[in-house]
Amino acid sequence: MNNPVNFYLITDTHFIPNRLCEDCEDYREYMKYEQMTLAENEAILKALFEKIAGDKETDIVIIPGDLSKNGEKESHLEFIKYLDKLRDSGKKIFVITARHDFNENASAFINGARNPVEGTKKEELAELYKDYGYSAALSRHPGSMSYVAQIAPGYRMLALDSDGETDLSQGGDKGYINSDILAWAKEQIEDAKACGDEMFAICHYPVIPSSPFFEIVKDARLENREEVINLLADSGVNLILTGHMHIQSINVVTTEKGNKFWDVCTSSIVGSPGRYRKIAFDGATARIESFEIPDFEWDLEGLTKEEYLDRQFSRRITNRINRALENPKGAQKLYMPLAKKVVNSLTLGGVARLACVRIDKSLKKKKFLDFANEIGINLFKGDEPYVEGTKEYEAVSKVVNRANFIIKKVEPKLSKNKPLDLKRMIFDSIGSTKPFSDNNATIQLK
Repeated sequence: MNNPVNFYLITDTHFIPNRLCEDCEDYREYMKYEQMTLAENEAILKALFEKIAGDKETDIVIIPGDLSKNGEKESHLEFIKYLDKLRDSGKKIFVITARHDFNENASAFINGARNPVEGTKKEELAELYKDYGYSAALSRHPGSMSYVAQIAPGYRMLALDSDGETDLSQGGDKGYINSDILAWAKEQIEDAKACGDEMFAICHYPVIPSSPFFEIVKDARLENREEVINLLADSGVNLILTGHMHIQSINVVTTEKGNKFWDVCTSSIVGSPGRYRKIAFDGATARIESFEIPDFEWDLEGLTKEEYLDRQFSRRITNRINRALENPKGAQKLYMPLAKKVVNSLTLGGVARLACVRIDKSLKKKKFLDFANEIGINLFKGDEPYVEGTKEYEAVSKVVNRANFIIKKVEPKLSKNKPLDLKRMIFDSIGSTKPFSDNNATIQLK
């Protein structure tokens, strides 16, 4: 067996230059509903790349998609300058593009408003990123951005394009790897075996849903995941590195033939929780470490990095809930204003009284929206803490059990082909019961 190959994993950079994020009314309105930071992006990327450049022992960096904010040509050109500088420090960098990287109708916050800017066609991306995986590829799939790279002696990376072949604004597919790409991938896996090389894969979309709740969210996971899992795992590729959901998660399934398949999904660097990973891979195991983004030059308004990113995430959740309550239709106009007032003032003690249950005294004064934000942020950080035995779990359990009759009515409407256990989804989303961490783990691949 070869010595392990070590590399950094960064996902969802969503890079946009600071000059395209002018502080204006349109920008402030947009940021009410955005999970990520925008104006801070350039400062975060600069600090992170400087940190990685200083590590002289690990010379590989992998970035699986959503390189730009939304396909702005200027974002790509500026981002490539940062890649060039990182490469010049001695790093080998491999990227794959994703759905936020091509957009012919791009816009940015310039000249006092949100205005059109030059966009990027999907067919331009391979040339733009030719120095970062595409020109040195051992093989490229002719109809997509998929390719295979020799990242180190004895190791290959299979990069799978999951975003279709046309501009999404024109109806292109997303979250799907077509049969032609999979047939090509099968050939590449067999070729790696013949050469004695170990192989792992990268793909922008999670293949295994990052959380049980995302099983029912169409854009949260690969549409034809079972087909992809069976082909890769049963052919000997047992690890895939993904992004898209901006979440820290590690998940595993076993195929009918008894082969394990691991999906390591990593958060965006420019939004809560703002983490990246370092991985050591030898074919049989993968040692995974997670790190917070380094300090970056920005006025954090007296907050820590974590608090600053979490605040943006919380604003998004709260503002989206309020926006839904502010736009009632028909008869809803009579009670939605009251519903908004109740939701924003409701405490966990109030929820408990409505459900006729008792909860821990220390939770009673906590605002319902604050608790909802807390659960959402914890979910995206991974290793969710509210497991059985905690006061938060017990409170949620009592309310959920009281609402069981409602849940049973909702489940058939949410489920499609498979039975849905909504209660289990709720409990798994507030408290992780996995035998391994979502952030730091050594996983057995075979």
